[in-house]
Amino acid sequence: MWEDFLYVVVLLTCVGFGHYYRNIKEVKSKQWLGTIFGLFVSTLVSGWHVAHPIIFTIVNGFIISRLSPKICHLVSFYFSCFHLLVICRLGWFGIPIPPGHTNLIMMILTLKVPGMAFEVNSARQATEDDPQGLKNESLQNIGVLDVFHYAFSYMGVLTGPYYRYRTYWDSIHRNFAKHVDPWPAVSRKLIAVAVYIVLFIVFSKSFPAEYVLTEEFAERSLLYRIWYIYPAFVTFRTRLYTGMALAECACQMAGLGAYPTSCDPTPGGGPRNYRLAENLHDNDEKLKLEEIDFETVHNMKVWELEKSYSTRVAMKVWNCCAQYSIAMMVYKRFPIKSLRTLATFLFSSVWHGYAAGYYFGITSVAFYLPFEDIYIKIYKQLPEDGLAKKSMTVFMWFMRTSCMAYLSFAFQLLEFYKTVHYYYSVYFAGHILVAILYGIGKFASPHILVDKKRKEL
Repeated sequence: MWEDFLYVVVLLTCVGFGHYYRNIKEVKSKQWLGTIFGLFVSTLVSGWHVAHPIIFTIVNGFIISRLSPKICHLVSFYFSCFHLLVICRLGWFGIPIPPGHTNLIMMILTLKVPGMAFEVNSARQATEDDPQGLKNESLQNIGVLDVFHYAFSYMGVLTGPYYRYRTYWDSIHRNFAKHVDPWPAVSRKLIAVAVYIVLFIVFSKSFPAEYVLTEEFAERSLLYRIWYIYPAFVTFRTRLYTGMALAECACQMAGLGAYPTSCDPTPGGGPRNYRLAENLHDNDEKLKLEEIDFETVHNMKVWELEKSYSTRVAMKVWNCCAQYSIAMMVYKRFPIKSLRTLATFLFSSVWHGYAAGYYFGITSVAFYLPFEDIYIKIYKQLPEDGLAKKSMTVFMWFMRTSCMAYLSFAFQLLEFYKTVHYYYSVYFAGHILVAILYGIGKFASPHILVDKKRKEL
């Protein structure tokens, strides 16, 4: 609980610091102040273990700035994974394993810094008239110091969100944020954070995950043992919502990720139409007429997640910026197309850690999706506003929530024995139910689904 308290206090400090930081106009002063404060935050939560992210960043700085753009992204990616997964996680070479907060810093750096190398590589292949502006001036003459500033800028240094180097560069050199007041949006999120914290404290005390390992829990009814995943899922969600919302607030208060809505910004990636952003950035008169948003650093879309009846949709709005980074580096670049999804799930699992719970929680989603796909097809063919479709919406929402609650328990217990112990205590009810419903759906769907070609005839 003390670590969670420190985590929240540090993030709130970053939010408050942004009010001062955003108003600094001189580029070098702003850049150095953000980096120094980021180093201070990293040292505060890591102690001497801060050597890990510092050495990691310096080595990557030389890789990105000295090696050819043809290979720097691969070398940076493999070195970063080796440093996180072997040196930090396994403590090889007699190096002590860093604490939890340092692990968070290393996790986000393992996305950010190789991501920067991938940007450099993409710029090499881009055409001059590319609407995404991959070959823009932010990626010209990259040096070790540029990598260091990006890695240790206080905005997202502790827990993300992931954002591209170009987004960071724009926040320093192209200050779209001066045309928008971030406080209204930030204040709404801070109110939500207060609610999340209260819910987290209440539910974590009332429904601790470790309770499922006790003899008292084993003596409870089967219905209660299954039901327990739902209040425990509230604890899991509110903890993540708190951290990610505060991280978003810190970025918004600093002016990071502000772009005109007309440029079609996306979480993690920034504007799809970057050329338009380039044309607008020095035209104050036009920018005054533009709506500016912070969609680029919108990492957790809570309401969209809570109301979603589809696990696929829920996954897309959960940790959006990190998903963008992993998709850019793993999914889109993996050479065997048929294995891209599996490779992405495995990378996501190992990125979180070696605990068995991560693999249970993440890779098991792949076995749930075929069931959902069948029922989504049936759902889409039901008459609009009919009782059947409304009932199906409730059913699919309940199944999506149950799937995430059931699998997230593995994230909370983490260890193989503990995870299997809980699933065994409920007789693997979630796995069996999905298998039965999949079989029913597979059998019934040919008799329910309408062939579009026949329908047209």
